[in-house]
Amino acid sequence: MKLTTKLTLWYFGIMLVVLLIGGAIVYYEIQRKLTRVEVARHERLNDIIAEQIRRGGDYSGDPTRKRATITKVPADSVPKGVRSSYTRGLEWNPEFQTNEYRLLVTSFYTINGGHYRVTTYSFIPSFYQLLPGVVNSFQWILLLLLVMVIISAGLISKYILAPFKRTMRMIQSFDLKQKEAIRLPVTRTSEFRELNQFLKKMTEKAREDYQSLKEFTENASHELQTPTAIIRGKLDLLMESDIRDEQAILIAEMQNALERLSRIHSSLTLLTKLENQEYDVSESVNMSPLVKAVLNSFEELIEMKSLRLVAEIGENVYIALHPALADLLLMNLVGNAIRHNAGEGCILVRLTREGLVVSNSGREPQVPVAELFERFKKGNPGGDSIGIGLAIVRQICDLARFTIQYQYQGGIHTLAVGFTDEAPASRLLQNPALSLHHVKTVT
Repeated sequence: MKLTTKLTLWYFGIMLVVLLIGGAIVYYEIQRKLTRVEVARHERLNDIIAEQIRRGGDYSGDPTRKRATITKVPADSVPKGVRSSYTRGLEWNPEFQTNEYRLLVTSFYTINGGHYRVTTYSFIPSFYQLLPGVVNSFQWILLLLLVMVIISAGLISKYILAPFKRTMRMIQSFDLKQKEAIRLPVTRTSEFRELNQFLKKMTEKAREDYQSLKEFTENASHELQTPTAIIRGKLDLLMESDIRDEQAILIAEMQNALERLSRIHSSLTLLTKLENQEYDVSESVNMSPLVKAVLNSFEELIEMKSLRLVAEIGENVYIALHPALADLLLMNLVGNAIRHNAGEGCILVRLTREGLVVSNSGREPQVPVAELFERFKKGNPGGDSIGIGLAIVRQICDLARFTIQYQYQGGIHTLAVGFTDEAPASRLLQNPALSLHHVKTVT
């Protein structure tokens, strides 16, 4: 939900509550004011009638006596300190043949030594008669307020929040690899200025850290290559010299450790480049020939381990991924399936437009499945793997916005990579046709 929409809903909700409370106040205030006005009118009428009594004469046909009652009362029945009072109640109105609120105003006078009680009455609108008018008025007010709020929200979004939107677009297009500092729009709003200052500092710090990390990675990669090459050369010279069998075994172990160190270094460097998004994943690559080429490169190793390969490769499967990353993804997945396979086991490689599935037989992993995508996590700690292959695969999938999921069931390891949101990796794993058990009978 957009910020302007939230502000509009909150403002309209607050105004609705205020209008409901205000409507009740207005309703009862109108009723109170109306009663006070009517009481004042009747007190004025009672004064006129009292003046007629004081002058004497016959006023029985005067209009003022139409709804008036004049009673001479003893002095002790006159309330002290009270000149007039009123009562209001629901009474039958014979003129309109309905029940209405009747206002009865009683005043006391002393005229020519006598005490008189003058009472007049009239019918006034009830609460329920006033309510529709109040409700209709507030409905129009509410409608007008809604229109104004919508118009105001549009103006706020277009003009007041325009600098914020431009800042968001600049942040979205910001690239750590760019050499110049980010340029944010100028604004006179103090909050937006503070935000822009913070974003400038943050992006500049991120850009400096990225450049420092990139330089460190490049320098470390370059500096490690030289001593590694020297050590490898010296070990080769030692192997060619006259040495005993025990020394040859030690040198071979040293060479294996050196090769392992080189692989770890190369893998960590690659992971760093992937995390820094130094590869362009917008390029379209045809995965079908790549899968075939990778399988052909592993053909001798598959035959040497007596593995049965089942390949189902769709034609012209294009995805958005850098060709080098696509080749690296396939090499790690297929190599992982061969390395961790059981003797005379099976491998299934299936490529469709929805995704890639690689399954292989093998022993149950000795670590939780969720940890296999972390660095230096291996399903078989005793193997020769360095434990970074699946971490590289996960990083490539994250970079390309692919989904990836691992499953071990019934002695079968399955890695599924979903290329689209419509066919995520979890759906590929749920498809029984993609199980290695489905093709175990294929020879």
